[in-house]
Amino acid sequence: MKIEEQIKETNRKFFDFWAVTYDWSILKPWLYSLQKKAVSSIKLKNNLHILDLGCGTGDSLLLLYHLNKNLNLYGLDISEKMLKRANKKLKEKAILRQGEAGKIPFRDNLFDYVITTEAFHHFPNPNLALKEIFRILKKGGKLILTDITFKSSIIKSLFKFLEPGHVKIYTKEEFKDLFAKNKFKVIKQEKIGLFVILNMVKK
Repeated sequence: MKIEEQIKETNRKFFDFWAVTYDWSILKPWLYSLQKKAVSSIKLKNNLHILDLGCGTGDSLLLLYHLNKNLNLYGLDISEKMLKRANKKLKEKAILRQGEAGKIPFRDNLFDYVITTEAFHHFPNPNLALKEIFRILKKGGKLILTDITFKSSIIKSLFKFLEPGHVKIYTKEEFKDLFAKNKFKVIKQEKIGLFVILNMVKK
């Protein structure tokens, strides 16, 4: 099995296991605060198409629905068990698919926004993921990518131990280089607390 496939399989198992207790996790309030921050960055209007990439149990999508019921909401996640919980919350409010960032099962130029929160460090091929996001965004569409960021090698090692499917933690500069390489224009990079960065970029 190729390394990328091994990473994806590790992530599937990790998030399937976590799905059972995710909504009652000690990390949930922190994760929810980041999701709210990402959602608040969207200029909402009727009929927008929005994808949550790595949607987990669907909290960001539910937040968006309650803010505007006339949105076209989509979620994609690698974990079948996370999606089962998301389906229970969302019912018919969003279209949910199982899949991964390197092969997004939606057509070109569909989305006004793609959001991804605390997921990017799990993607085995970040350039492929960004190419796929670029493909599915409309011209002028935006990606809101929120993720942890550390420079400390000790903290990175600890994080690798806690999340075995974790691939890489990116600095602000590394994010900027990735976006430039994949034709995105950076609108803003905002530090949230001590170790989270919110990136908003445009196609």
